[in-house]
Amino acid sequence: MPPIHLDLSVQDCLQRYPQILPVFQRFGFHDFDNPQVREKLGPFVKLRTLLAFRKIEAGIFLDSCRDALTAQPDLPAPADIRTAQPTLLTLLPCGLKVPLDRALQTFAEQLAHNGTPLAYLAEGNVNHELSYSPYIESVESVDELPDLILSSDLNAFYHHRFLERFAAPGHFVSANTAMAPRMAEIGFADPHGHFTMFCANALVAVRVRDLRPELPTPVSWGDLLDERYRKAIIMRGQDSFFCSGVLVPFFRLFGRDAIPRLAANVCGGMHPSQMVKMIDARADGCPPLFVMPWFFAQKIKSRERIDILFPREGAFISPVQLLVKRSRRQALAHVIDFLMGRSLHQHCSDNFFPTPHPEVADNLPAGAGLFWVGWDFIHRHDLEQVKKQIGESFTETFLRTGGGPCS
Repeated sequence: MPPIHLDLSVQDCLQRYPQILPVFQRFGFHDFDNPQVREKLGPFVKLRTLLAFRKIEAGIFLDSCRDALTAQPDLPAPADIRTAQPTLLTLLPCGLKVPLDRALQTFAEQLAHNGTPLAYLAEGNVNHELSYSPYIESVESVDELPDLILSSDLNAFYHHRFLERFAAPGHFVSANTAMAPRMAEIGFADPHGHFTMFCANALVAVRVRDLRPELPTPVSWGDLLDERYRKAIIMRGQDSFFCSGVLVPFFRLFGRDAIPRLAANVCGGMHPSQMVKMIDARADGCPPLFVMPWFFAQKIKSRERIDILFPREGAFISPVQLLVKRSRRQALAHVIDFLMGRSLHQHCSDNFFPTPHPEVADNLPAGAGLFWVGWDFIHRHDLEQVKKQIGESFTETFLRTGGGPCS
């Protein structure tokens, strides 16, 4: 029996050595008691990453595993051990997750039928047991990462730690070819050739016309900083957390001082689906202005009440990007071709997620633009620190000014 080592995935570990499950339990890794978690999340988390995340000394853990193997040397392992499968992790916005997961499931079933299985996980927003995101900051080696990662937002992959350790050395390569004209105009393609830009989650403003009719309709994102809109805006958020997909572009456009001014005008945070329900239900406390994804704005049934606004600077776009390991680019060309094919990207566009695919026409309204924070901004600022600082500034003002009620 080969020795247990840190570069095994959790799934491989527990499939090869079922005797060590009690060791996982003893060290507090109870998520992996669940067979579904072992099967779905297990292929993506290397033992090295798991121990670093929990700050557990590797030698102590490995010694405990070896003791368990010595005590039960003849326990047979399951027959269907699936080692070193290609891995695809998807962390998608709500409007894309369900339909793309369905397409991925069909594609993965075809690969399995052909004898070339693909381990993939479409991470859910609710099932925290199946969340890979907490492990990202503990990764020390590119080998610990999935082969392909499709993710959304200005997330940890844009933090300087990740850019300097994994992107700058060239571990990832872009699979983009030509860009659709709208995306080319805003410089959406990664000039360094590391990130494959998949599509964008466009954030717009929604004006409820019959509420506070004396208020002018905003023309610019900067108008939302005006004191006239005090406690008149809802954006994505909950408790003391608010969406960095809104805060970072405000910081980029209007500077640090804009953040507390915006916070003073926001009366609450909620999921976009709740915003849609609030408007359609004519709920008490509904404010006149919302900032939400374009996808969700299109779900509002009371269209006679609202205007969907693309401010002068353009709808803020939160990126959806694909990370492709350079070392796996050729071997996984068939998976990448599927992900970057016209069919999936037509679906993105049809569901109001602008795509850079050059063969898919956009459906933006005439005269509407898009605003991208830009690669120069991303490389000049450590987004980890920017998000932390502006998040704290926003929350402090939001709470100090009462956080509501909406007017």
